[in-house]
Amino acid sequence: MNLDRSFAEDLVKRGVSVDESRRLILDQVAAKSDETRTFPHVSIPLGGRDERITRRDAVANALLHRYSPTLFQLDDSARQYRGMSLLELARESLTNAGVNTRGLSRDEVATRSLHSTSDFPEILSAVTNKTLRQAYETYPRTYMLFCRQVLATDFKAMHRVQLGEAPQLLEVGESGEFKRGTLGESKESYRVKTYGRVVAITRQTLINDDLDAFTRIPAMYGNSIAQLESDVVWGVITSNPAMADGNALFHTNHKNLAGTGAALAVEAVGAARAAMAKQTGLDKKTVQNVRPAFLIVPASLELKAEQLVAQNLIPAATANVVPQSIRTLAPISEPRLDAASETAWYLAASPNQIDTIEYAYLEGQQGAYIETRNGFDVDGVEIKCRLDFGAKAIDWRGLYKNPGA
Repeated sequence: MNLDRSFAEDLVKRGVSVDESRRLILDQVAAKSDETRTFPHVSIPLGGRDERITRRDAVANALLHRYSPTLFQLDDSARQYRGMSLLELARESLTNAGVNTRGLSRDEVATRSLHSTSDFPEILSAVTNKTLRQAYETYPRTYMLFCRQVLATDFKAMHRVQLGEAPQLLEVGESGEFKRGTLGESKESYRVKTYGRVVAITRQTLINDDLDAFTRIPAMYGNSIAQLESDVVWGVITSNPAMADGNALFHTNHKNLAGTGAALAVEAVGAARAAMAKQTGLDKKTVQNVRPAFLIVPASLELKAEQLVAQNLIPAATANVVPQSIRTLAPISEPRLDAASETAWYLAASPNQIDTIEYAYLEGQQGAYIETRNGFDVDGVEIKCRLDFGAKAIDWRGLYKNPGA
């Protein structure tokens, strides 16, 4: 027992009995044990990241900075890898994985780095993902302003209910009964489709230090995916598909198509705005008072649209005054409309007021998705690019078309 000798001597001096001394000594030992008890200390790496992940991210950052110094700033941790070729980085990854690269040829380094347990395939995957995502998010997608985004849980057809107006309230007399009413509705259906492509990057690319294959190709895929989304959504406008009631999206029966085409001007926009305001519900009588928020034009009418909604500078005549309500329209110029018509123009309501066009991604796969794997049919890395996307016009009352002069 590890016990202070003075404590035992004190018990003897005081004439404490043997049994009592034994009890006091045991209590003293227990107290000393509690004081010296220690607990294990768990050490957590700084920032919660291990050295391997930190090194992998640093190499990826160095490659991204080499690809585009303006888009990707060089981190301090990546400076040691700046200026290294792809093959040098591949050799470095093999060495860090415990592979002896001394005496290996350039071809052997390239092949082993792409098919071994080194971090190099993951580094290339990170580079391709970031360049694709950057290009995808940069591409202008004009439809997002007046359309609504949703998520699809699977690839089955989604049924969107076009709600009608609530039943009008009826006067209830004294001791009278409340009468029941129902909501009118119409269903539109569409589903998410899968689009994809695979491209292979061979070991020759690595040996030749062709960084563009891991950066420019994914960037082009990013642009291509964003273009495909725009093609699908704007295709709803230009193809004028049939709705659930059998009529085309823009149809005189829907009261959203001008009977006579007119050039883009104040009077014509005013007439289109009035037609939208007088749209009725599914009962054909309840006024919806839909207010346009966007003026949509082909690229050929972009300047005309901007001039129309510009601030007035002392107009020469009262007839030339553009009302504030029209100048609040946000112009949207889309070159995909020119192929269908260089004169037609459109009005669209805010999706917060009424449904217009809805576009959907598969849940968990929003936007561009890219995946890499070691090639089997080809000696290198395969990059798979995929998009799960769909779009459909849900309600015609939030859209209006004028064929133009």
